[in-house]
Amino acid sequence: MTLSRYSSRELIRARSSLHALLGLPDLAQTIKSLPVEAFSALVRSIGLEDAGEIVALATTDQLVQAFDEDLFVSEKSGERERFDVKRFALWLEVLLEAGEELTADRISELDESFVAHALSGLILVLEEDALRERLDESGERQGRLVDKAIENALLEEIDGYLLVAKQQQGWDSVLALVLALDRNHRPLLVRLLDRLVRIGSHLLDDLDELSTVLSEGESLAEDVEAAREERRSRQGYVEPRAARAFLLLARRPMDISDRRGERDPLTKAYFRELMRFSSPGGSAPTQAASAFLPSVDPPRLAQATDASFVNDASDLTAMGVFVRSLRELNDTQASVFSERMDEFAYLVNVLVAGFDEEGERLSRKKSVRAALATVCFGAVLAYRASQSPRNAGALPTQADYLKIIRKWSADWLFRLASSALSSGAAPDVKGAKKRGFLMSGRQLDKALDTATPSSSTPLKTSSS
Repeated sequence: MTLSRYSSRELIRARSSLHALLGLPDLAQTIKSLPVEAFSALVRSIGLEDAGEIVALATTDQLVQAFDEDLFVSEKSGERERFDVKRFALWLEVLLEAGEELTADRISELDESFVAHALSGLILVLEEDALRERLDESGERQGRLVDKAIENALLEEIDGYLLVAKQQQGWDSVLALVLALDRNHRPLLVRLLDRLVRIGSHLLDDLDELSTVLSEGESLAEDVEAAREERRSRQGYVEPRAARAFLLLARRPMDISDRRGERDPLTKAYFRELMRFSSPGGSAPTQAASAFLPSVDPPRLAQATDASFVNDASDLTAMGVFVRSLRELNDTQASVFSERMDEFAYLVNVLVAGFDEEGERLSRKKSVRAALATVCFGAVLAYRASQSPRNAGALPTQADYLKIIRKWSADWLFRLASSALSSGAAPDVKGAKKRGFLMSGRQLDKALDTATPSSSTPLKTSSS
């Protein structure tokens, strides 16, 4: 989050926190010991432009996490996230506040393909001899136009490499970094400049070569994005296009005779990848478990989401009873509870990455509320489907909820609810049919109050 998105009150609070943090006697160790997600959240809360002293103390892993979260953006949720060159230029400026030599050291620790891709958005690199040779071969008029353009450009010549700014923003920072790399990391700089020369050689070569070089540049971008997606997968994040695809899939009608609770292909693929990165004997990382049950505090999750709304849920509401059943599951079958929390984390990340409404994306806190309410609605539908017509509108007890969440996964219950909502199961809940999910406990109560047994029960028993 950049400073321009802060309100005045948020700015005052963020700067107050920064001043308190900077006053810690063991600041360096405090920062370096932060989990990577907590470091990224800290930079967001302070604002990148004010976080120079914090960023200077970060570990390489913390920087990589922050870059993964902050430098890849999409105009709409569910679309491919692309590298933000201007935002990288700002990060480079902030890093340089700690000194050119230190910044060069930090950059040298990053993935080389990432650095090349980032620099390729800010500078064009040409071999000066090749440029002059090509100009000699060209006509006098064309050569004169190129010479004039070069004279008017921001550029620097370094050992036969011609560095030309693609944009004014970030040029001074890039040049400072390149000169520092030249002093202390010369082999790395040469490799980077050679890669950038290959990417920029289309300005000198024919159309066939242009096609090859442009493909190389696109391949570099794809390699960087793929590496970032793999790092994010290890932490349980959902790629935006996969998230959007799941939300669309969840809205489809479900087989009314299918009570096996089989997982959809997208979710299967997600958990297969997640388990690939899990440590032996440990559970896969989750992002939202502590959001549902504040008493449960798995490593690295305490900062994920503010969970105060769970404490406010009345025991008399469907949500309150459902939350109590989750807590009981934790007490009685911790392994199943852990699975359900991973599933809830998946759903939260799906909503964060794959949904927006009129250009506004859901915050993590709102996504937690939505996932919990929608899964609870799905649990009610599963319960009602097993009841006689006379009790078709009844609500589950805590014991009933416990049986349901032991049997069915949270993602399957979400799909069950989404399918019903998209079919009009909750006509009085604004936007539920269009979204395919509920936004809160209040909407859940309204959906349960207004839905008729026939409209809210897409799943029938085998005997029906």
